[in-house]
Amino acid sequence: MQKPARKLRVVTDLGEWTPAQSAELYGIRNWGAGYFDINDSGDVTVRVPAEGEHATVSLMEIIEGMKQRGLQMPVLLRLDNLLEAQIALLNDTFGKAIQATGYQSKYRGVFPIKVNQQCSVIEEMARVGEKYGHGLEAGSKAELLIALAHLQPDSGYIICNGYKDEEFMDLALQSLRLGFKCIVVVETPTELPIILEASKRLGVRPVLGVRVKLAAKVEGHWNESSGDRSIFGLTTAQIVELIDDLRKHEMLDCLQLLHYHLGSQIPNIRDIRGGVQEACRYYVALKKEGAALGYLDLGGGLGVDYDGSQTNSHYSKNYSLDEYCTDVIETIMSTLEPEKVAHPTIITESGRATVAYSSILLFNILDVTSYEPAEIAPVVPEDEHELVKNLREVLDRVIAKASQECLNYAAYYRGEIRELFRRGQIALRSLSRAENIYLHIVWAIIAVLQKVKRVPAGFEGLEESLADIYYGNFSVFQSLPDVWAIDQAT
Repeated sequence: MQKPARKLRVVTDLGEWTPAQSAELYGIRNWGAGYFDINDSGDVTVRVPAEGEHATVSLMEIIEGMKQRGLQMPVLLRLDNLLEAQIALLNDTFGKAIQATGYQSKYRGVFPIKVNQQCSVIEEMARVGEKYGHGLEAGSKAELLIALAHLQPDSGYIICNGYKDEEFMDLALQSLRLGFKCIVVVETPTELPIILEASKRLGVRPVLGVRVKLAAKVEGHWNESSGDRSIFGLTTAQIVELIDDLRKHEMLDCLQLLHYHLGSQIPNIRDIRGGVQEACRYYVALKKEGAALGYLDLGGGLGVDYDGSQTNSHYSKNYSLDEYCTDVIETIMSTLEPEKVAHPTIITESGRATVAYSSILLFNILDVTSYEPAEIAPVVPEDEHELVKNLREVLDRVIAKASQECLNYAAYYRGEIRELFRRGQIALRSLSRAENIYLHIVWAIIAVLQKVKRVPAGFEGLEESLADIYYGNFSVFQSLPDVWAIDQAT
C-alpha cells in the first residue's frame, strides 16, 4: 500500500517554515538546471529524462532503497540519465545555433578524460556520444589507451593534448592506421621533432594541431591556462618556426587543427568572445601560410552556475548555453567571412559542464551544532554580575530603530564578560547565562529585520553567522565526486 504524500511543516520562532522557503534559501531552482528541486515533503528530488519523458525521484526514496539492499553511506550516486541529457543538450544546442545562423560546417565535442576517469563515466560518454560523434580528449598515454578502448574508429574524434614522448606518438600514429580520428596537438616546440621522427619511422602521416598561446587573459577561478604566462601553447615566434619546419618536411598539409584553452570555468561571455576572435585571427593567418586547417578547437571553459547567481562571479556564469553557442558561431563567422576563409568544424572540450550534475555524494549527518537560544530568555538573579544585567536590558529594548545600537551594546557586553571569565572574575554559569541572552538578542534582531524591506548596512551576514554546523561522515579525498570540485563553492 502506497503511503499518502506528506507535507513538511516546521514551526520556528520566525513562523512556519515551508519547502518553498527552503528552495529559495538554498537557491536549488537557480543552480539545479531543472534537474533538482524540493518537493512538498521537503525532500530533494531529481528530475531525469527517461524514454522521451521525465521522471521525478526523491533522493530519500533512493536512500531508502539502498538501505534495503544493505548499502551504507557515504555513497557516490551517479545519474547516467543526467550525463546523457547534458551531452544531448550541448550537441543539440550547437546544432540549433548552426542552423539558425547558417553556419557552413558542424560541431563535434570531446570530453576530457582527466575530468573524470571513472570507467562508468567514460563508458556512458562513449555510448551516448556515438550518436553525436562526441569523442574524447586524452592528455596522457594512459588516457589515449582509454579512448582507443571505448571509441569506435568511425565515431568521435580523439584529441591528444599534454606532453608527448615517443611512445605516445607511436600509439597515436598507429591509431590512425586503425581508422581512428586521432589528432595530435603540438603544445611545446620539443614535440615536433618527436612527431617527425615517428612519422618517418612508421610511414604514417599524422593529423596535427597546434595550440596557440593567446594574449587574452580571462576571469575565473581556474584561469592559469590563459595569458602570456600560460604553461602550454606556442608563442607567435614558435608558431612561425613550426610552419617553416613542416613546410621544409613537406608536411604543412598535416596541420589541420588550431587549438587554444583559456580556462575550465570562464564566467564572463565577453572573455569567451574575445578568445574566439583572437584565435580566429591565428586561424586566418595559418590558412594564408598554407596550412590545411579545417578544425577550430576552443578547449574548455563552458561554465557551471554553481551558486545560481547567473553573474560573472568565479562560481557562476553570466550566459546561457544558447548564448554561448550562438556567440561562438557568430564570432567565428564575423571574423572569417571577410577573409574568405571557410567555416571550420568547431570542437569544444567541455568537461565540468558535461558531468557536474551527474554525481551526488550522499552521506550521513552525525551531529549538529545549533546556535539557538533556550526557548525562554533566562531570568537574571539579583546577585548576578552587572554586565550580565546590562546585557539582559538590551534584549528588552530590541526594536527596529535601535537594532544597530542593541547589536553594538550586546557585542560589547559579551566581549567584556568573556574577558572577565578568562581572568577568573566571573562564574561559568554567569558566562553561560550571558551567551544565552546574547543569542536571544541576535535572533530578536533577525526577527525584526525579517519585517523590513531593506536590510540596513552593518547587518549583512548576521543570520549566516548563526547557521548550524553539520558533521558529515565522508572523506574528501575518497568520496568527492570529482577532483575538480576541490576548492569549489559548496
